[in-house]
Amino acid sequence: MYIIYKCVKHIYIGDSMIDIKEKILYCLALVVLLFIGIGVGYIKTVSLDSLNIDNTSAIEFADNYDLVTDKGLLITASTKTYDITVVYEDNYTVCNESVVTSKVEYGTTMDKVKEEEKSYQEEKGLIYDIKSETEDKIVYSRNINENCPNHFKVILEDNKINVYSIQGENKSTLVMTVKDVNINNLRKELKEMIEKGTYINSKEELNRFIEDLES
Repeated sequence: MYIIYKCVKHIYIGDSMIDIKEKILYCLALVVLLFIGIGVGYIKTVSLDSLNIDNTSAIEFADNYDLVTDKGLLITASTKTYDITVVYEDNYTVCNESVVTSKVEYGTTMDKVKEEEKSYQEEKGLIYDIKSETEDKIVYSRNINENCPNHFKVILEDNKINVYSIQGENKSTLVMTVKDVNINNLRKELKEMIEKGTYINSKEELNRFIEDLES
């Protein structure tokens, strides 16, 4: 308002009509520039207030985020590091059981973990979906149309006791041969079981059965 007053004061002191018009235009230009400056300052203040950042947290905020403006939208990308737990859920549809394993990636970001996991899974031919995700934990899940690795068949073949992992009705893999067992010294019921082939549904049960054979 002071600027407007000074302009008006000088307009009517001995000036010609042309000079008056020029000074009026000059004053109007100053007023417009003044309001533009006020508007820009207000917008910046509102933008910072909307982020809820005070002076005490400004440094911490700058350390944790990169600000990217895309068509007027504020995008934040966290760069803070965590000890991130990576969980794998393998859901086996034949036996309706799940096997869950996990690992911890120390001092890293979620974006880096996801990028490394994508490369690893593509290299190994694994197809997982992200089931859930927090700042310090990510869960990958997949369905496998097989039995889980906890199903076995123990059978006597060519005078050898073989142990197979049973993936499906017509799919199995030899995982071990039990040695140091004298077939002729086995109890009758045990010998009949392995001659026919006996099915075992856990690693703990398999270990107990093998110990029974060796005893």
